[in-house]
Amino acid sequence: MTVAIAPLTSEHIPLAAQRYDRWFARARRPPSQRSWLADGPVRGEELLGRLHAVPGLEACRALDGDGGLIGHLAAVPVDLAPDVPAGLQSHPRSALIPHGGHALPAGRESEVLRSLYARVAERLVADRRLVHYVEVPAGETATAPWFDLGFGRELVHGLMAVKARGRQPRGVEGLGIRRAGPGDLPQIGRMAAESARRRRETAMFQPQPEGALAALRLHYAGMLDDPRCGAWIASRRGEEIGMVLLLPATPDPVVPESCVELVEAYVAPAARGEGISRVLLATALAWAYDHGHRYISARWHSASPLAAGHWPAVGFRPVAYRLSRTLDARIGGAPGSY
Repeated sequence: MTVAIAPLTSEHIPLAAQRYDRWFARARRPPSQRSWLADGPVRGEELLGRLHAVPGLEACRALDGDGGLIGHLAAVPVDLAPDVPAGLQSHPRSALIPHGGHALPAGRESEVLRSLYARVAERLVADRRLVHYVEVPAGETATAPWFDLGFGRELVHGLMAVKARGRQPRGVEGLGIRRAGPGDLPQIGRMAAESARRRRETAMFQPQPEGALAALRLHYAGMLDDPRCGAWIASRRGEEIGMVLLLPATPDPVVPESCVELVEAYVAPAARGEGISRVLLATALAWAYDHGHRYISARWHSASPLAAGHWPAVGFRPVAYRLSRTLDARIGGAPGSY
């Protein structure tokens, strides 16, 4: 069956939002696998309303034979300066299809997505955006159509319930844990930069510009002075060897309210394998529960030799992924500096 493609404009937002809500409910993990998890409060109307206001948005809709809307795709342009921390996680000139940015009809997911992506990708390449990201809920229904287009899983977004104190991890001999404050910015910044710098290594091979690393060292100044955030430093024999940093999470379709985000976690390489990360996390979880948080989220690279095994092992369950596709730079002329 032929799929017709047309622009997605403001008049189509209400119906597209309904389609997204229906698709999201179907695409998420089956109820038997998510009974422990509360849905996030944000839905299609709010997401698409925000998206449509973004300058440079590339958006289109798919129509069935009767002209009815059966799907949509919307990509946001991403432009990052070389000295901002966000450039440590994403290509500086790329495009993102965020939550709310696409919805597909049941039984025709791959067919409709191919038509939508062909139209949007043509415009992105013409604008010299050769790295494409998409945020999807975890589960085969959401990911399989993108895998058919050559996208791969890059980032994992995990969630864990925060419970009252139960069995605590075994202590580490000589380890001290203290709450970090504004005066600890040099230590927090140093460890955050060290953690990011290691993404240059196998198997991630992710560029980490020095200017962005320098900005990261100062990035958490405001958070360390904010009582809604929590940070702890682990030390032994006078040496600071680890840290963890939490801040309130922004609700979205896969992040419920009363959620806190684990934005940084680090243990010095020479001290790994002793359980220090578990002690830091237990300390952070106790604080989170006492401050009314009932979930904690974290993101990690699926190719990371350490994080990809560690975070699921301590209890985080995947609720969403960021998929990516990088096109051959030769198709658009001289390659960039990425």
